[in-house]
Amino acid sequence: MKKNILLLFLIIINAQEWESSFSAGNYDYSNNFMGGSEVLQLVSHKNKLFASVGYWQDETNIWYGGDDINYGWAQIISLDNPNEMWSIDLNLDSYYLRPEILKQVIFTKDMNGNLLDNPDTLLITAAYSSNYIFGPVTASAFVRNDETNSWNETIIFEGDLPAGEDYSIRDMQIYTDQVTGLEHLIISVGTKGIFSGKYNPNLDQKIQWNIEPEIGPLDIRTLGITIANNTLYFSSGNKIYKRNDGINPSYSIAHDFSDLDLNINSAVGGVRGLSTIEYQDSDSMLLMWCPNGQSKGIIFRLDPDLNGGFNRVYETKIALLVEDYLEGVTAGYVLGAYNEFLKIFNYSDNEYYHIVGFESTIQGGNYPTFNGYYAGALYVLRNSDAQYFIEEVNGPIVNENLPLVATRCYAQSPFPNEDAIYFGGFDPNGYLSTNKAWIYKQINTLSGDMNNDSIINILDVVQVVNLVLSDEYDENGDLNGDSIINILDIVQLINIILN
Repeated sequence: MKKNILLLFLIIINAQEWESSFSAGNYDYSNNFMGGSEVLQLVSHKNKLFASVGYWQDETNIWYGGDDINYGWAQIISLDNPNEMWSIDLNLDSYYLRPEILKQVIFTKDMNGNLLDNPDTLLITAAYSSNYIFGPVTASAFVRNDETNSWNETIIFEGDLPAGEDYSIRDMQIYTDQVTGLEHLIISVGTKGIFSGKYNPNLDQKIQWNIEPEIGPLDIRTLGITIANNTLYFSSGNKIYKRNDGINPSYSIAHDFSDLDLNINSAVGGVRGLSTIEYQDSDSMLLMWCPNGQSKGIIFRLDPDLNGGFNRVYETKIALLVEDYLEGVTAGYVLGAYNEFLKIFNYSDNEYYHIVGFESTIQGGNYPTFNGYYAGALYVLRNSDAQYFIEEVNGPIVNENLPLVATRCYAQSPFPNEDAIYFGGFDPNGYLSTNKAWIYKQINTLSGDMNNDSIINILDVVQVVNLVLSDEYDENGDLNGDSIINILDIVQLINIILN
């Protein structure tokens, strides 16, 4: 009996497989080209999966070698069924290069604070456009009309050059002002500030923006917005700001990381991936600290104190985890938390985890690299005890594989009877990166129907486990002293077989 329980446990925690879902440089059913250098976001929306694809450093784009102004601009692609192909859902065109945010939001009130008869669930992407010669620079949101499968553009802000980080749109959140009761869509526009929109059902684009920011300009672009304990927070450089609600809202500093570093490289960002997690009887915030080119990817948790502030708790340093994972390697620079930490539930051990992706430069170890970056796509799992474990998309990379480099985004499958998590990414890091965007999915083969190969693999596991454990129990059915070592051997063998 004990053998069977142990066998079942080991099979369940390792019975996963990887499958490629999207690789840039292909065509959809309508012969539309799907390229791009990076997948920036993955979002489930109304039983479909959507991804935002950027063309930064992709030679299809005119700024990196392309010869046609109509090609190589940002795209939103969609997947209706896990057994079908991805297809183009939106070509942004008009110099929109990177759709850095793609998110589903749910409006429950109109712009006057009246409850809607039925909440409106919208899919929204946003990006900025500039031809770098003629102004202005336009920061726009695109709202999907699910009835017509079309998108409506709405301008958030227009301004002068330069573009780039000054207009980078990285996050948005629906938030209800705790004083006025009004519902806002809060969105960041680079260093220009934090803008607010309200739901107007009479507009095709559904959102009416306030032309003036609630706060701005900022020194460093915002990389994250979250809501904790009914309060809205956003990050900018080495600071986290709190929204003070009311008819004329204001912002104040809620936590300052200046003691760690006063000078923040704006391209790296400082506080990244600002997210809310449950902690005891309230909310805490989780983030990755990446101040400059020497970043090691430190993860901090901010726990609320009794005075309205936060206690800073060190959780882990990703660089050290990389060095443990890749034997003989020194991790020089770690950048991660491109988006929020994703909360998932693992049925095998009945526990919640949080996922966050990253990239790392490495030296030594003779592993595949892309311009100094580890070529595989790594991410970490955080359990409820704040323990971290590194995993790798599609298993350990080899020289024959295409480089994946960075795990940027992740989403749970929206499809019935599919227990899977989709991962997307790549980061050009300033190097030409044509058709490098990718999406893989990790499938839990025990949650759905197993194919023949899965059954055969599990039978192989059974044989291996029986061999290893055959001499591990004494006459009373208890494990011998060396069993733990052998069980670790089993785990390694199971990983080899099931991958």
